[in-house]
Amino acid sequence: MEQVARPEKEIVDTKQFHLSTRGDAGTVLNGDYKSQITFSIPNAIVIDDSIDFIHFSIPYAVIPNSFYVINETNCHLYVLQSAVTTAYMFPMGNYTSQSFMTAFRALLPTQFSISLGQNSNQFTITHTTTTFSFTAASTIDQVMGFSGTTAAVGLSLTCPRVCNFLPLPRICIRCPDLAHSFISATTDGNDVVLSVPNTSKMNGQIIYNNTSNMKTLFKLENLSSFTVSLTNDDGTPINFNGISSFFVFQFEIYRRTLAKPMPFNRLVSFINSQSQLETENN
Repeated sequence: MEQVARPEKEIVDTKQFHLSTRGDAGTVLNGDYKSQITFSIPNAIVIDDSIDFIHFSIPYAVIPNSFYVINETNCHLYVLQSAVTTAYMFPMGNYTSQSFMTAFRALLPTQFSISLGQNSNQFTITHTTTTFSFTAASTIDQVMGFSGTTAAVGLSLTCPRVCNFLPLPRICIRCPDLAHSFISATTDGNDVVLSVPNTSKMNGQIIYNNTSNMKTLFKLENLSSFTVSLTNDDGTPINFNGISSFFVFQFEIYRRTLAKPMPFNRLVSFINSQSQLETENN
């Protein structure tokens, strides 16, 4: 095949894949969570001798802020009292400190009361007759403001930290096949390709634009299928409650040579000849 001579600057052949977590875009692996999906794109990227290197980037992403502050990962409170541990599960949803106290009073026995320090923003929980502790098995600790097993002093427990009803500060987009050049300080970060700050209000859209033009090297021989996950920092898939995310994967292919396209008149003749052959064969 005729080749275009190598120019002073390499030829950049750009491929963009406009992806989403919709069910018709790929194979969604976790249902209405819509945070894990496998894409199958035969010969999406194939290395050949004309290629010097390939840059991978994510120029654009739109992620719904539809996940809950209290969710499957942080909704359990374990209370130890008189050598008996009782588990309480808070309903999943978005809370304020006031709505959380209402839920606490409805969920726990009436002997418990809860209040919020006006200046400290710390919860104080009291029992009328029996001392108690929150155990380390609790997953709601970061929301309420304690860590590990925390015991009441007498009949009252004041959480050592402020309560936290903020949403996730960032969303990690993960793809093991494309994360070879990224470094993360977390133990669960070696497959992160992008960390998107959450700057949206609840039930809004988190919009990311790659204004810094961040890129990494593509290091595989080819790419035909890959799995993308949207998670928190711990690598746990986020529950987007049935709302899809949208993002673009871009590959800038730097070539020494590029196949010269067929002249238009020859292309038309070729298409016509193929059509004629098909007609004769039929």
